[in-house]
Amino acid sequence: MQEWYAGIVLPAVLLVVWVMAGLAASAIPYTRDLKRLNKRVKTLRWLIYTGLAIGLIWGLFLLMWGLAGGWYFVEGTVKAVVPIMLLSHWAAARYILKTLRGMDTSRRGELPEDLFVKTAHPRFILSVHAAAVSSGIALINSLFAQPVMPDLFEAALRPLLALLILFVPGLFILRSYQAYQNNPSALPSFRRRLRSALVTTVLTVGAGVVVLIIYIGAGSASSRLPEASDMMNHHTLDEGGGTATAHRSSSFGHHHHHGQHGQASRVEVAALTGDISAPADVTFELVAEQKEVQLSSGERIQAWTYNGQIAPEIRVRQDDMVEVKLMNKDIERGVTIHWHGYHVPNAMDGVPGMTQNVVKPGQSFTYKFRASQEGTYWFHSHQAASEQVDKGLFGSLIVEPRVEDTEQVDEEVTVINHFWLTEQGYKTAIGSQDEWQTRSAQPGDTIKLRIINTHMVSETYLLQGASYRITGIDGVRLQEPGVLSDNTAFQIGSGGRRDVVFTMPDHDVYLKVGNYAETAKPGIIFRVDESLEEGQAEPVMRPAAKWFDPADYGKPVVNAVTEATTFDRHFRMVFGNEFGFYNGVFHFLWTINGKVYPDTPTLVVKEGEIIKTTFVNRSLTEHPMHLHGHYVTVLKKNGKSVKTPWMTDTLNVLPGEIYEVGFVADNPGMWMDHCHILHHAAAGMTLHLMYDNVDPSYEVGTRSGNLPD
Repeated sequence: MQEWYAGIVLPAVLLVVWVMAGLAASAIPYTRDLKRLNKRVKTLRWLIYTGLAIGLIWGLFLLMWGLAGGWYFVEGTVKAVVPIMLLSHWAAARYILKTLRGMDTSRRGELPEDLFVKTAHPRFILSVHAAAVSSGIALINSLFAQPVMPDLFEAALRPLLALLILFVPGLFILRSYQAYQNNPSALPSFRRRLRSALVTTVLTVGAGVVVLIIYIGAGSASSRLPEASDMMNHHTLDEGGGTATAHRSSSFGHHHHHGQHGQASRVEVAALTGDISAPADVTFELVAEQKEVQLSSGERIQAWTYNGQIAPEIRVRQDDMVEVKLMNKDIERGVTIHWHGYHVPNAMDGVPGMTQNVVKPGQSFTYKFRASQEGTYWFHSHQAASEQVDKGLFGSLIVEPRVEDTEQVDEEVTVINHFWLTEQGYKTAIGSQDEWQTRSAQPGDTIKLRIINTHMVSETYLLQGASYRITGIDGVRLQEPGVLSDNTAFQIGSGGRRDVVFTMPDHDVYLKVGNYAETAKPGIIFRVDESLEEGQAEPVMRPAAKWFDPADYGKPVVNAVTEATTFDRHFRMVFGNEFGFYNGVFHFLWTINGKVYPDTPTLVVKEGEIIKTTFVNRSLTEHPMHLHGHYVTVLKKNGKSVKTPWMTDTLNVLPGEIYEVGFVADNPGMWMDHCHILHHAAAGMTLHLMYDNVDPSYEVGTRSGNLPD
């Protein structure tokens, strides 16, 4: 609430008040009617008082926002916006109110002789305009150009912008004032003042256009990604306050990655394959190809697929040696396979330009790894992922537990939902089913749902007709999960998974994607055999009364992170948004610490360290943060320890939220850490985790064709 008022509502109201005050102040010097003058002075005085009061309230809300959310939320505003707000409001109080107090005409009954001298003075008029400009900048910053962790130069841009906006009007106001001083008997006519205002507006807009053209040219050119790089930002290494790493001490940014490092302990990404000497227990082939597929409604999709299917499933047993051969039939830009949430060795992670070269048409690549984790996972291409996942290059990876750890369930259903572009617009589907589907079940059956959200944003799920338990989050089993009533909804962020178990009653049970009012989204009807009928009406869902909260559910996870009293390194990521250029194209950017890739920092760790990371979301939308190759354990939310810490690989951070998470650096390599709203990642909302003894083997860019996001 504080951020809404401090960031948008109050600056918008301030802007309106100060614009009105500016119009009133500009009219006073030319007033020649005593009654009208008194009215305008009174109006201006109350507008000034109102503006100052709202400005004070804005400051109080900003203070409350900082106290509630922390310094991270208000740091940029305090450094970049508060100074010009304070200065402009102080000037309004200092110069305007003082001038108005000396203009009490009620006793004299006549116009002051020095009316124009006092009220046409540049500092009188410009003080009001400056307050309006600073309020506008405060509003624009919240909506379009959030100052996140600004340095001195970035903080100084706002005052410079204010001066630029006020420069041309200031010249005309000064010229008019000087003209009057030279000839006090010649006040400009209304027509002349109107013409002057129009010229001022045109010149100010013209100056703005010139600056905008320069900004577009410079921004477009400076934002272009290099033709080739090794994907790591060696100019901004973040060591998290820990001991010096090999990269820092050896000036790593000047090394080449062809083995000439002079350190026997160093290793390249390509060598980090793990022990794959054992023969494969299970083998799969996946062919990436374009194919027209059909949803259950008859809608056709021009999809990019693995094996010509929507969401093919790879199912293996824990401890299997898995081998998957990827072949590219006709995906022109190339493909890869990233095993989302699965801790494969770094060379098998499927990130083009970081862990392998992209698989171009006619080429193949073989992934081989030990299936050490059981649970629900998925895989997708990481080459231009915002496009390729959207078009269908994904599937499910189900790792069944060892026989002795197998859960007792009667039926298991994989629910992998996606948002497809069809000829009739976008449609949500579970697999290929974009309508309600029916499955038979027997009363007393234990049914397990493996739910995977491949959509670009978070999704809501309803399970009604039976109580249920959430037994797994992102592949990790929960201990002692409690029973949730069927009026409890749960959300899954993009890329996340949930394992849900319920016992079939003697009546229908409904699983629905989306909330109760989103009737266009599909679901599954679990129906006892005796009542299985075709053509029945779709179920009517009830609104949820509760929401599942993993921070207070089941038994707390206990691991090295939760038992740590100190951490070896502490990283901070503050999420913001602004308009700007990325790779030469104008975007609405989602930033990390005020930057986009490749200017985001590279996080450097040493193997075996315990790391803490703080996520601060001061942007306008959610960000499901996904660190490859590791689980993070959630420790705190909004400054308070969570009741039940849990492990996840994709943590959805909502606007205004702060999370503290920890992880163990136990999987050497170079790993992506990015927002899994893949359009955000494609526009630079990504950074990388680098182990200090690992060197790159590949390059990213148009020269190689490796284009990860």
